[in-house]
Amino acid sequence: MRTLFNDNHADAKMIGGVVGILVTLIIAVLVFYNIAGSIDTDNADDNIAKNVLGRTGTDADNYSIASNATNDIMDQSATFFTIAPIIAIVVVAVVILKYVGQI
Repeated sequence: MRTLFNDNHADAKMIGGVVGILVTLIIAVLVFYNIAGSIDTDNADDNIAKNVLGRTGTDADNYSIASNATNDIMDQSATFFTIAPIIAIVVVAVVILKYVGQI
């Protein structure tokens, strides 16, 4: 059977891809948490309650829509940034197991 691609460097490319993914994750963590930390949810909640929902006075103080959304996004991003490096480690482990299997 003829091969479609004759590439003997696929494992090295996988390791290079994992390094690229890890560098991208490091940059993403730095950028994301700097942006997320600078969001002023108090003013956003007040503006949503007054301008969108038409609430005024003490009735407007009971709304925390932007705060809840920001907290949910922070929780989900923390999960992603925890799992993504584990996936990269698994890819490296697969390459290592392939080499051990060839011995």
